[in-house]
Amino acid sequence: MKRFLKLLAGVLFVFSLSSAQNLFPILGGQRSGTSVFSFLNIGVSARAVGMGESVVALNQDASSIYYNPATIAQLDKTEIVLSQIQWPADINYDYFSITKHVKGRHYLGLSGGILHMAPMMETTEFHPEGTGSYFSFQDRFIAMTYGAKMTDRFSFGITLKHVSEDLADYGMSAILMDMGTFYWTGYKSLRFCASLSHFGKQAKPNGFYEKRILDQSSGQEIVEKTDFSNFSPPTQFRVGAAFDVIDQEKQNCTISLQLNHPVDNAEYIVTGMEYSFMKMLFIRGGYKSNKKEENFTLGLGIKVPVGPIKIRADYGYANFEHLTDPKRFSIGFSL
Repeated sequence: MKRFLKLLAGVLFVFSLSSAQNLFPILGGQRSGTSVFSFLNIGVSARAVGMGESVVALNQDASSIYYNPATIAQLDKTEIVLSQIQWPADINYDYFSITKHVKGRHYLGLSGGILHMAPMMETTEFHPEGTGSYFSFQDRFIAMTYGAKMTDRFSFGITLKHVSEDLADYGMSAILMDMGTFYWTGYKSLRFCASLSHFGKQAKPNGFYEKRILDQSSGQEIVEKTDFSNFSPPTQFRVGAAFDVIDQEKQNCTISLQLNHPVDNAEYIVTGMEYSFMKMLFIRGGYKSNKKEENFTLGLGIKVPVGPIKIRADYGYANFEHLTDPKRFSIGFSL
């Protein structure tokens, strides 16, 4: 019991460090809103979100490759994950991921996501109540992941993905890449990992931007066409570590600490914790320090064996300061 209390105190100490925002100055906040395909910053896994997405050093399930493609070589069974995210403003995000051990040290994965919403009425400066026309908006990506276990301690992974966006009559697309490493240090269960996500060339919508102005002399509308500007994808570098503070037959507790460096916002620290009982019931918590709008996260999960298949259901909650709190649901299969 004394050992457990000491470990719990250590966990709380890590969380208190991460919440001390004065230790980490707000740098890079001026970069907010300077990237395209920003939907790629949305967490796709209910299990990961429950831990504040402090999961770069965790091989949880097939959705882990979204945060670090090297985790694919730590999943020896075939894994399938389906996620549904209820984003603010009646926006929905659907995600899937499949990973499989192919042969020897080689692993392959397939994943994809689509952000969508109901058609919206078009409004203009001269028709604020609507023109009677509707437009649609959609973001999507499809990705292929390859990973290899080089030794019993080290693995790497790489993901290539096609990302596209459609907004009314405009569209853009790009090929992006993720890279990652996974390293077991050899000290008990400590692992140290890093990943680079959404790396690629700048992109811009096709066509021209039409700006309508009112000619004061004639009273007629004049249409001016201008090119769109290029913007970078939301590249993000993650580095973190994880450790099992409790590793027993009936219960397990994992803590993680992670530094995120996005190109389109300030750096921030994330901590996470997952407690499992009998490897069937999971309770999670996380905290994002120096992250605007978001702070703490919570999650629950359950895993049930059905014959040779293990079925897992997870729920993730993230607290937003101003917007409606998004909710995530994931279901996974381990074959």
